[in-house]
Amino acid sequence: MVSEGFNNSESSEFVNPTNAISSGILMLLNCSIFKQPVVSLSFNPKIASGCNCNKSLTAFSVSSKASPPCSQILTRAKSFAIFFKWTPAISLTNANLLNPVAKPASSTAYVLTAFDSEGCPKPSRDTVVVTVLPDIKASAGRDTAVIINQPLQLSATGGIKYLWTPAVGLSAANIPNPIALYNTGSNGIQYKLLVYNEASCVDSAFLTIKVFNTGPSIFVPTAFTPNSDGKNDILKPIVVGMKRLEYFNIYNRWGQRIYTTSTTGQGWNGTIRGLPQAPGTFVWMVKGFDYNNKAYFEKGTVTLIR
Repeated sequence: MVSEGFNNSESSEFVNPTNAISSGILMLLNCSIFKQPVVSLSFNPKIASGCNCNKSLTAFSVSSKASPPCSQILTRAKSFAIFFKWTPAISLTNANLLNPVAKPASSTAYVLTAFDSEGCPKPSRDTVVVTVLPDIKASAGRDTAVIINQPLQLSATGGIKYLWTPAVGLSAANIPNPIALYNTGSNGIQYKLLVYNEASCVDSAFLTIKVFNTGPSIFVPTAFTPNSDGKNDILKPIVVGMKRLEYFNIYNRWGQRIYTTSTTGQGWNGTIRGLPQAPGTFVWMVKGFDYNNKAYFEKGTVTLIR
């Protein structure tokens, strides 16, 4: 906010412009017989990088605590400051306007200098900081699968305000961590998450949840083809309704364990120490704990095809 004042030749009192700015009152400043503008910028806007949220550094002639005589003076004082200069100027649309638009690449402190038209040698200055917020990194979490009536805790990050759409199955749509619960199966429910920052700029992320109409299970394919074509190259368990995967082990025909993992979503690529294995049959064993902490165990065979 910019308020403008002047010097009264009948006043012998000198008030530092800094004090005038902090008080918010239109002060009578002694500058010989000249009128000195009082500059006050009371806002520090925040904008977002990579988003059309440019801020105008508009200045206003306002003095809410001024007495009636000062209010009259304020109206006449508008003509006293006729030249304005913002620095640095490189990221402003026009550094000589009272209200340029700032487009800084990083957080910047802008200094406004105001000169009057009556020959006062003392310009007034004040500073406003335009804070450039970091890019929004919206995250809705990894795609997953559940069974009917299994509570699923979602977890979004990246902002200060969130909105999930559609809201189906969610305990709330406007929080980062709603509980998802489904009473029917689905091949996949895709949620779009909108993530907002302090400048109300927005980015989005997506999450797909598959709902199985079964009990807690761990499914393992009967065959896979690790030929690097991007289709069925990795043998990995599909964990449904499980709280934790204890292990997923693969054994060769001689009973040697050749692969193990306890991380959901990881699997075997058909190699041992980097060497591709010949086509054949392998044994797998899997153990986990469902969302009620009940142990689950299963085993079977899988065929490697090349």
